[in-house]
Amino acid sequence: MDRDVIRELGPLAFASRLKRLSERLQQDVSRVYREQEVDFEARWFPVAFLLRDGRPRSVTEIADALELTHPAVSQIVGAMELHGLVDTQRDESDERRRLITLSEAGLDTLTTLEPIWNAVAVCTQELIGAGKDFLDKLSQIERSLQERDMYARVMATVRQQMLDQIDIIDYHPKYRQYFGALNREWLEEYFEVEPHDAAVLDDPEGTILRLGGEIIFARRDGEIVGTAALLRGPNQHYELAKMGVARRMRGHQVGRKLALHMIERARALGARELVLATSPKLTPAIALYKSLGFEGYEPNAAWRAQYKRPSIFMRLDLASPSVQHVPATSSSRLKEKGS
Repeated sequence: MDRDVIRELGPLAFASRLKRLSERLQQDVSRVYREQEVDFEARWFPVAFLLRDGRPRSVTEIADALELTHPAVSQIVGAMELHGLVDTQRDESDERRRLITLSEAGLDTLTTLEPIWNAVAVCTQELIGAGKDFLDKLSQIERSLQERDMYARVMATVRQQMLDQIDIIDYHPKYRQYFGALNREWLEEYFEVEPHDAAVLDDPEGTILRLGGEIIFARRDGEIVGTAALLRGPNQHYELAKMGVARRMRGHQVGRKLALHMIERARALGARELVLATSPKLTPAIALYKSLGFEGYEPNAAWRAQYKRPSIFMRLDLASPSVQHVPATSSSRLKEKGS
């Protein structure tokens, strides 16, 4: 016997295995229909069963009731119409919408199918055993996916894996070049390096560190791929600034890791709020900050006047219980020897 690759793949091929099982069962049942000389396909069953109550329904209503895609339902309805099993008519209240009902031939076909469906139910029960554990488990899976679909689950896991691949390290003079280079890269891509930018990037020790601020770097596979600064302001206010990520690493959760660590660092320093300035052009950055709890606000005129480029300003209330804390699994922070 050849290898069963799908079975060997286990959970990774769960959807493929269900699809294979579904196709096999539907093929076998459709074969029964043909031998009983009934013009019907197993894949039409959910739509036909739903329409048996005689209520006219649109394709969208059928798709919603069965939790199938609109194209899948349209295809089934089209095939059933070709075989004379359904009638369609325009909705008097909306001429763009078709209403579908079983035709007389369709109703007769369903009557013929009743004993076959009863036999299918009996045989399916034999396959899954006397208990209801299998069907209950399927229901549980469906409920779980309604609460949080597979896309959200996979993306959350992928993002966490990316976060876990990134180390955060403290400032060291040997990394000074990366602080300037990473920030200049995105400034030159979207704007220009203004005098205030240059003053900070050319002297991070004097303009940030000696004034009570912080600079960190993101490192992945031994390579510096991102940086961010924490600027100290008056009255325990801090600014998240000069966050730059290597172009090829954007979308790899580097910015999120940097921002999360700066939030925690500001909190450890006793900050009451964390502020930042960003550009309306940088929609991914704005989405990131919003996801971390930052909200828009109006700053004082002096801060707004620092740059020529259009900016929007955001703040994070660090006393708010809704502010995200760094998970223990993604909070690695390393100090370089000699720093």
